[in-house]
Amino acid sequence: MTGKRLPRRIRNGVWGTLAFLACTGFALVVWRAWPDGIGWQKPPERSRNASSPNVQDSLAESRIVAFCSDCHPMPRPESFPRDRWHKEVQIGYEFYARSGRNDLDPPPMRQTVAWYRSRAPQEVLFSKPKEAETPLGVKFSVDKLPWTGPKGQMPEIAHMRLARLAPDTRPLLLLCDMRFGNVWSVDVRHAQPYPKSLARLKHPCHIEPCDLDQDGNIDLIVADLGSSRPSDHDRGRVVWLRSADDSSSMEEIVLASGLGRVADVRPADFDADGRLDLVVAEFGHYQTGRILLLENLAASKEPPRFEIKVLDQRPGTIHVPVHDFDGDRRLDFVALISQEWEHVEAFLSRPGGRFDRRVLWAGPDLTFGSSGIELFDLDRDGDMDILYTNGDAWDNMYATPSHGVQWLENLGDVRFAYHRLTDMPGAYRALAGDLDLDGDHDILVTAWLPPPVMPGGVLAAPLASIVCLEQIEPGEFVRHTLETGSPYYATFELADFDGDGDLDFALGPGPHVANASQKSHWLAVWWNQTLPGRKQSGSLR
Repeated sequence: MTGKRLPRRIRNGVWGTLAFLACTGFALVVWRAWPDGIGWQKPPERSRNASSPNVQDSLAESRIVAFCSDCHPMPRPESFPRDRWHKEVQIGYEFYARSGRNDLDPPPMRQTVAWYRSRAPQEVLFSKPKEAETPLGVKFSVDKLPWTGPKGQMPEIAHMRLARLAPDTRPLLLLCDMRFGNVWSVDVRHAQPYPKSLARLKHPCHIEPCDLDQDGNIDLIVADLGSSRPSDHDRGRVVWLRSADDSSSMEEIVLASGLGRVADVRPADFDADGRLDLVVAEFGHYQTGRILLLENLAASKEPPRFEIKVLDQRPGTIHVPVHDFDGDRRLDFVALISQEWEHVEAFLSRPGGRFDRRVLWAGPDLTFGSSGIELFDLDRDGDMDILYTNGDAWDNMYATPSHGVQWLENLGDVRFAYHRLTDMPGAYRALAGDLDLDGDHDILVTAWLPPPVMPGGVLAAPLASIVCLEQIEPGEFVRHTLETGSPYYATFELADFDGDGDLDFALGPGPHVANASQKSHWLAVWWNQTLPGRKQSGSLR
């Protein structure tokens, strides 16, 4: 939150990445505050299309391209409307001025502004994706859970997960609440469900169930950002919520602290020694952020004890799902690394605790706005594919036409083919499952956008907030928009909540937009009506 989280960083636009042109170790995460000490004044415009002889000069253009693409693909002029490029260029030059780096040859700022403005559209156009010609073979009834806590202070949900807290109990919906710091559990089948606090942390943003100490009880591993807004600090943590024998309480044990903002943690036995290790996405901010391995060194029957190993020094990692991708019976993981990289990379486990890094796919430029990945065998051919969303508009409060959903199809030998599935401003979370019970995987996607999202063109029609991509043939999807006008969902969970054999889903307002919707409910459960004998909306069971 992902994310975001925020499991996903909130950086300040395309030109924020020139920080990396400026100095090593700086991530490109910026909230909306910029110092005023550069002293640059906006140059006068000569014409509406902002062209000038200097911009057309090939030498000037070569300097601009060299300066703007030194360590990442050239930012594309069509990513922002013409009137935004003054600010984007100013941000980049401010970063460079602070960095102390002097090995580049920056062109005059007025030339760079003119170059981008002359190539940028007056207005950024957003496509209108085609909707399916036939109705989705699924109908939902929706139950909305009213918030009975303090008025105007609803939880802000960063992650959800359906899991059992004890082996012989029914699953509960677990939630990370960024506003109050709670890890909640809620029984959505109860007649009057209300969240129960399992722990009060700082800013939990991702949760994973496991039996970390191998005592037969189900524990929870939580990624704690340590702050809601991005900043460089050492308050990020990895927290173990250890289940007691009677399952009535959970003990909070900090496994790693003094970290940057931790966005994701996944348990796995990477060295095949019978003990769970932890791979950690430390998203960070400017000077913090890495990928870490917490290697479990505990002897048999000892409590878990971890040694931290740094696997990657780059800030900006969002998710690190685990799978054996090369078939060597060693667990690997995939990392979604944002900032100026916008990469999906495999970390392939090797003997001796090493990992080989391989880029599986790289975004076209740093405006791509990666927001999340999950692993599914989407085409059911026996190998694991990657479902990938890009819809981060918290960089600079701008959505771009590149936002949407893609499928990285596993071709074998750790090779993947890229398939664009749909455009969707703010696409943030996607999960797959057989919603219509026809034997293949469909995809559910939600959007999370800042309330004052720009540019104005993106608001020309109600924004899709929940979309179903129905798989009608292997690898062929059609789009059904289930809800518009409420792009507030940083996360959701797709699962069979009531045990009747079909998939339901639940969602709620994400961080920083919980009050924007002006809703009275804090959680909505969409009950799948595909199979007979269903409940009617308004009466949870």
